[in-house]
Amino acid sequence: VLTNFIELPKSSKRAVIVTINRPNQLNAFNTDVCHSLANIFHSLAKYFHEQSSGNDGNDGEYEDVVAVILTGTGKSFCAGADLSNPPNPLDQSSELEHHLRINPVFQMDSLRIPIIAAIRGHVGFLFFTMKRLLFSYEYFS
Repeated sequence: VLTNFIELPKSSKRAVIVTINRPNQLNAFNTDVCHSLANIFHSLAKYFHEQSSGNDGNDGEYEDVVAVILTGTGKSFCAGADLSNPPNPLDQSSELEHHLRINPVFQMDSLRIPIIAAIRGHVGFLFFTMKRLLFSYEYFS
């Protein structure tokens, strides 16, 4: 999973682009992708939580970020689970704190800025993120 930043036109704000980078596997989810996405969204949510709490003791990496763009490399957004090394379904459905920490959908729900999905090709991952996309629409409308 890759991250980079883009400057938004006519603004001093930025967006972070989160890219699933397994084009030869059509960006199918495996355990590593799941954990990487969870870590990225956890870091973003933690940064914004600290900012809203008045704690500016962080490194400012996400300063001026107002949105996340989630995409995939190659011709597919995400073809679903990689059955050769799928994420553990118990980890992804458990409410235990240590499982929530590695659950990307839970971490996405913790983030209070829009997540925009740049989708093309296969979209198996959309099923898992539909709740988050609908939440973003309702929250920011």
